[in-house]
Amino acid sequence: MTAPLTREKIVRLGHRGDGETAEGLYVPFTVPGDIVAAEVVGERTRLAEVLSPGPTRTRPPCKHFGTCGGCALQHVEPVAYREWKREQVIHALAQRGIENVEIADLVTFEPRTRRRAVFTGRIVHDAVMIGFQERGTHFIVDLEECHVVHPQLMAVLAPLRQLLIGILPDQGRAEIDVLRTDSGIDMTLGLPRVEIDGPLRIKLAGLAAKLELARLTVNGELIAQAHAPTIRWAGVDVTPPPGSFLQAVPEAESTLQELAVKGVGSAKRAADLFCGSGAFTLAMARKAAVAAYDSEKDSIAALTAALRNAQGLKPITAERRDLFRRPLLASELNAFDAVVIDPPRAGAKAQCEQLAASKVQRIVSISCGPATFARDARILIDGGYTLEKVTPIDQFLWSAHIELAALFLRT
Repeated sequence: MTAPLTREKIVRLGHRGDGETAEGLYVPFTVPGDIVAAEVVGERTRLAEVLSPGPTRTRPPCKHFGTCGGCALQHVEPVAYREWKREQVIHALAQRGIENVEIADLVTFEPRTRRRAVFTGRIVHDAVMIGFQERGTHFIVDLEECHVVHPQLMAVLAPLRQLLIGILPDQGRAEIDVLRTDSGIDMTLGLPRVEIDGPLRIKLAGLAAKLELARLTVNGELIAQAHAPTIRWAGVDVTPPPGSFLQAVPEAESTLQELAVKGVGSAKRAADLFCGSGAFTLAMARKAAVAAYDSEKDSIAALTAALRNAQGLKPITAERRDLFRRPLLASELNAFDAVVIDPPRAGAKAQCEQLAASKVQRIVSISCGPATFARDARILIDGGYTLEKVTPIDQFLWSAHIELAALFLRT
């Protein structure tokens, strides 16, 4: 039974990018000033019709927008969109009582520059659909275009649809992780309920050859490698582990590296916490000795392997350590002049408590979660640090997510 439509006026954009009414009702794909007809079903609201558009509404560039769950804000005019993203950082800090801080203008990047994507594939009526999930469902939008992902990654989808026929079982799903590296595309396939036997291994190796992949990994097993997929940082070629974390947009990564290097200043010895495969480690090692820490064994192994051919850098050590369960203690941190910390979205509360008790002079914090960043920033400020500057970075185009880099100085 269809719920009755209600007439609503949108007064602001909420923190997830949905329009919000004065009564606190969230309506997706709306902007302030919109008069809309909406259908309310339980806790969900569906936009039925825009009766009168608000002043910051614009035409979305992608045909899939509104169905595909990848983007939430293509309908917002660019200037208003950028202001809203910056405001999310200001609001998150204010929620923790942090005000009068320099917030730089939002750093933006061009569409179609994202180098990594995780698609879902599924057989539907004897054809393979590949794309992102619809908003709020498990259905798949069979992508014909994408204005976020790099065209080289999108070009893989059409032949991959054909090649997965006969590999995916009936009703089977595939998780398709693709990464555009400096030396080619690295693909990691997850095929639940599929056993990789000899004949299938041969077929998958043929798939890698037809797609001209640098490397293909399936269910954690290396199937084919034409050459190592590499990312170059500070003149060093690093081969990241299959499916590992990397910054989404190369130009955003370069911006973050520059901010990290500038932030550590003239430090002689620095620590890189949650270092991954070494994007900040190697950039900082041009001017300081660096101790790198991460919980992922494969990421530390990738960084260690890359160091064998590194030249012209200061000394680097890389250690596997779970910084959530065993953060570096204040007494250990006191050996460093500066620290760069880039935790997951959940932040790093325990590690920041130790930093707050340390004598480290300079901290560069990289975060993809303004709310958890603000929580951790409050800990550092209460421990005697001054938050000098925050730079918001929009590498998650048209989504509600935002990256940022911040500099803390011990006063």
